[in-house]
Amino acid sequence: MLSVFDGLRSVTTLSVFVRLACAFICGGIIGIERSYKRRPAGFRTHILICIGAAITTLTSQYLYLNMHYFTDMARLGAQVVAGIGFIGAGTIIVTRDKRVKGLTTAAGLWAAAIIGLVCGAGYVECAIFAEQLRESARRAQRHHVGSHGVDIALHVGKQRVGLAQRINRCVKR
Repeated sequence: MLSVFDGLRSVTTLSVFVRLACAFICGGIIGIERSYKRRPAGFRTHILICIGAAITTLTSQYLYLNMHYFTDMARLGAQVVAGIGFIGAGTIIVTRDKRVKGLTTAAGLWAAAIIGLVCGAGYVECAIFAEQLRESARRAQRHHVGSHGVDIALHVGKQRVGLAQRINRCVKR
């Protein structure tokens, strides 16, 4: 961990503000790209999830460090992971032609929640690095494969079958 951020690791008014601002910025960066592409969960949704997760972590720390409730600090964070799984599952649908939609939206919501937990814990450098990696992956996907996504090839006998085709066949059954 970088010593530059040591002042943010204690729970003070300034550190809470900086942690929530970091969650707002990271959630906004994820969400603005989704809004730009006119996807279902956009700017506000990702910000709300990221800030909510950060507040959950801050609440856990506050209860343990300031209120002296000796409980497991990770319990509230674990509930964020379970809850975001429920929300993410609601965004994934199978269309009439048996195509899976919403998987990237669900993954983005999950990433926003985890980055929010990290921001709330005061591990700001991890949140910044995770956001940079997420953005790099988005740019690499757009730059190298265009808007059609990645199709990993499986070789079944002598026939080359794309992974997307294979998954769609399984869903149709």
